[in-house]
Amino acid sequence: MKLFVCVVDDARLLPHFLRHYGRFGVTEFHVAAPTDLRDSIARASRGHKVIQHHEFDAAASFTGGADAVTAMRDLAQDDEEWVVIVDLDEFVELREPLIDLVGRVEAEGANIARGVMYDRFALDGQLTAFDDDSNLSSLFPVRARFRQVVMGGNEIKGVLVKGRLKSLAAHHKFHDERPYSQILEISHYKWNDRALDRTRLARDMCLAANSPWDFDGEFKRVLDHYEQHGRFAWETFGGEIVGGGAPKSSKPGASWMRRFLAYASGARKVGINNY
Repeated sequence: MKLFVCVVDDARLLPHFLRHYGRFGVTEFHVAAPTDLRDSIARASRGHKVIQHHEFDAAASFTGGADAVTAMRDLAQDDEEWVVIVDLDEFVELREPLIDLVGRVEAEGANIARGVMYDRFALDGQLTAFDDDSNLSSLFPVRARFRQVVMGGNEIKGVLVKGRLKSLAAHHKFHDERPYSQILEISHYKWNDRALDRTRLARDMCLAANSPWDFDGEFKRVLDHYEQHGRFAWETFGGEIVGGGAPKSSKPGASWMRRFLAYASGARKVGINNY
C-alpha cells in the first residue's frame, strides 16, 4: 500500500512515521519535500521504500493546500487503488493491518475512511524534544481535542482513500466521498519542542499567501493559550492521560493533580521516567 505525505521544514518525525505505518502494511512512501531536506530524508528512510518528490511545493500544505499530495497521487495512484493520506505528525491508531481495514471499508461500499485528531502533549504541558529512539506515546502521554476546543478548527480528516477522489478544504472532505461508518483515531504529535516556532511560521505564511486557512485566528489562539498559561494547560481543555489499551473519553475539569499522581505511580511500577 502507498502513502502520500509532505515534509515542509522538519523531518525529525520521519523515522517514527515510517516505522509506524510500515508496521501496518505501507510498503511505498511518497514524500513531497524541498531539496534541502533530501539528505535528511534519505538517512531516515533506510530500510523503507521512500520516493522523494522535489518538483512540487510541499510548503503550500502549511497554508492549507493539498496540491503537492494531489500531484503525487496523479503520478503514482491507480484509479481503484487504496492509499493513505496523512501529515507527518498524524499517526492513525490502527488496530489491524491496513489491508484488513480496507476489506471492512469496502464491505460497506465506502470509498474513504476518516479519522478524528487527538492532539498529544507532554505531561507537564511544556514544549518537549524527542529523538529517533523516543517512545512518542510515553513522551506525550496526554491526549485532548485541542484542535476543536481551543483552536476552533476542523479535526476530521480523510486518511484512507480509494482512487483519485479530489480533496475539498485540504483533506478534511473529498468530492463524491462515501465515508466508512467508523471514525478512526489519529494521535497528533505536533506539539513538541518546535511547535510554537512552526505555529508562528504557519501564521506568517498564511498572511503572506493571503490564505483563508487562518482567517479566523486558529494559530493566534494557540499562541495566546500558551502565553496565558506558560504551557499547554491540558486540564483546561479536557486532556487525559492515556496508557495501554483503548483510551477513555475526555472529561474536562477533572483534577490535573489526581491524574498526574495516578500516572506517576503507574509509571514508577513499569520503569517509565518521562515525567
